[in-house]
Amino acid sequence: MCATTENKDLTPYQSEYEGYMGNYGNTLDRWYRRAAVVLWPRQRSFAARAEAGSEGALRELQGHLDTGELELARTLARSLAPIWKHRGSGEAAAPLFTAALHVAVGLEEADTAAMLLAPFGVETLGERHVPDLAEAAARYGRTWSRGAVGSWFGPVAAYTGADRAAWLESLPGLCAALRTADGDGDAVAAPLVEGVWQAAEQQLTGWLDVGREAERRAGMERLGVPLARILQACDPKTADTIVTALRGLPDTALECLLPALRTAAHRPTTVRDGAPAAHAFQTLADHCEARLTAAVTRPVRAADDWSLTPAGTCRSGCGLCPDLDAFLTSRTRRVMDWPLAKDRRRHIHSRIDLAGLPVSHTTRRQGRPYTLVLTKTNAVFTREQAARIRAETDLAWLREKWPRPRG
Repeated sequence: MCATTENKDLTPYQSEYEGYMGNYGNTLDRWYRRAAVVLWPRQRSFAARAEAGSEGALRELQGHLDTGELELARTLARSLAPIWKHRGSGEAAAPLFTAALHVAVGLEEADTAAMLLAPFGVETLGERHVPDLAEAAARYGRTWSRGAVGSWFGPVAAYTGADRAAWLESLPGLCAALRTADGDGDAVAAPLVEGVWQAAEQQLTGWLDVGREAERRAGMERLGVPLARILQACDPKTADTIVTALRGLPDTALECLLPALRTAAHRPTTVRDGAPAAHAFQTLADHCEARLTAAVTRPVRAADDWSLTPAGTCRSGCGLCPDLDAFLTSRTRRVMDWPLAKDRRRHIHSRIDLAGLPVSHTTRRQGRPYTLVLTKTNAVFTREQAARIRAETDLAWLREKWPRPRG
């Protein structure tokens, strides 16, 4: 039910008139008072209060649990389902998550407990929550624990946010505490690490597809710290899975693996991080050493070799890219004059730019169609020389900081 009255039918409780001031006209302001009466069914009073304040609702539920009114607490908690949505993440939401987690454990009802915990972000978790997390996992089982952890991740997020970066720094300690807690903390730690790794792997795969070297390298380096923290938080099985996946990636993955090893070397793996982390880092270091050794022992490009890798896969069926790839892979062709219409020139431009190739493209505006002029630049040689110097520097650092174990 709703009733309204227009302003013109109301009597203002205050008016203020200001006359003409020279730069603007006269004004008249009026103030009115309005009121609303809100009614709801008595049986929904708890949900209505909860929608106005989550903290009060959780305190009320905890109060019923403390006085032994378990069924009432369950009934009231179930009534929150339609309104118990996003509750936030990070340090600001940690006290609310603490209260929700304590209630979830006390309800002894798996579905309702999962509903109460689902709206929080994974960055909310901290070592203060370990006892209740381990108890909840022991009470509700590993399938429930995996589902609860999955709900805290939501869509795959980037690792550039301050909350996520700070939380990742605490991840090794959090997982170590979970694995040694009473209850079944490992049921939370395992899917926690797997979820973080899944997000990191998707980002890593995405950066590997970027052809522009400077952009790709910057993105890969940013993933180095998260990757190091993930490995430091791993159990043996997950560590082996992650290392196997990383070793199967192309050489450009070293742009992420080396920063991860530098991060681990800066903060050496401790006893708390565990043997799996130490073994994982050493295995990755050996892998990187083998890749870098192969890179620095390749023959230096001949002075007359202008060949480049193809521009990647073209899914448009344009019919142009085979000719482009033939020009790119040629050892002797440096310049290509290519009469093309505007849209076809634009397509070739984008293929070259997306692949980050050392090829300039200009249009000679004579005749019809205009001629696209492709020219391989001296960066064909200088980029390879820079890559070799970088590989030699990285290899020297790697052999100093991560020497192969004897025996």
